[in-house]
Amino acid sequence: MSASDVVKRANWLELFFDLVFVFAVAKATHVLVHTHGGHVSAGQYGTFMLIMIPLWWAWVGHTLFATRFDTEDTVQRLLTLTQMLAAVFLAAFVNPDFDPNYHGFLFSYLTIRALSVVMYIRAAALRDDAKPIAIRLGGGFTIGICITATSLFFEPPWRYVVVYIGITIEVIAPLLARDVLKKFPVNSHHLPERVGLLTIILLGESVVALAAQLGEIAWTPMTVPTAVIGFIAVSASWWVYFDAHDRRIMGHALGTGQRLIYGHLGIYASLSVISTVIRFAIGGDIGLVDHWIMTAVGLSGFIGSMLFIHGPALLSAWPCRTAYAVMIIATMALPFLRSF
Repeated sequence: MSASDVVKRANWLELFFDLVFVFAVAKATHVLVHTHGGHVSAGQYGTFMLIMIPLWWAWVGHTLFATRFDTEDTVQRLLTLTQMLAAVFLAAFVNPDFDPNYHGFLFSYLTIRALSVVMYIRAAALRDDAKPIAIRLGGGFTIGICITATSLFFEPPWRYVVVYIGITIEVIAPLLARDVLKKFPVNSHHLPERVGLLTIILLGESVVALAAQLGEIAWTPMTVPTAVIGFIAVSASWWVYFDAHDRRIMGHALGTGQRLIYGHLGIYASLSVISTVIRFAIGGDIGLVDHWIMTAVGLSGFIGSMLFIHGPALLSAWPCRTAYAVMIIATMALPFLRSF
């Protein structure tokens, strides 16, 4: 039995780790909630993604390390807890008006990523088979981190160009190291469980947002039907995602796991957008056209990401096809219900 076939489960610290990042994602999602005269601008979608990408990558960095090399010893726990503390500050600096919070966000992100490099260096010291991976990934990450740090010397908008050059280098570093990573595949149970756990927490956040919105508005005759349809949309999303996850991902050989990891950037971002669609359907200041656009963005992002991860075989089972149809119809009905 290879290391990738061992049934390794997420530990309690990793679940604790997820909760910090879900809060950060929830704050990023609020970028889309702040409308201007009922309008959500293209710039807001851009800002949302510019915040989501480093949040996603900071979470991915620890997850990919943990699925291969996490020892769960005292030193590793302390390094992870320190990353979590930096993530708390990272979340605190997430704001629609990003420029005044930039330096705090940057230092928090750099701390998380630098600690990931330290983890790889430590893994290489403890395990000979970790050295090739630590050298390739640690080197690529370090170059990206250094470039990102130099954004301090630039003013907007150039500072953001420099930041994302650095992050891009980090993101492509594993792609350039596939030859090494293939020799040490990701765990076929642990990685799917990790991405699935974060997904289900984000789905739960959609339900929380729905319930919270119900408590903040004056109910109309359409409030209950809209809430029901919103819950159906979330439930169908859960069905679609986890039906495919269990059938096609969990326990299957994943190689480097890159399709799963990179595809989940779209999953997490689109679920956040769909959550906002539901929030606005219950009660919110958004124009009908903007609501339709947001619905299209959320649905296309989710479906496109699922197809990227699973391919056309995703729709081979009729329960999944039915759940997809329900999810699409229910989500698209939400802006329509607002017109009554």
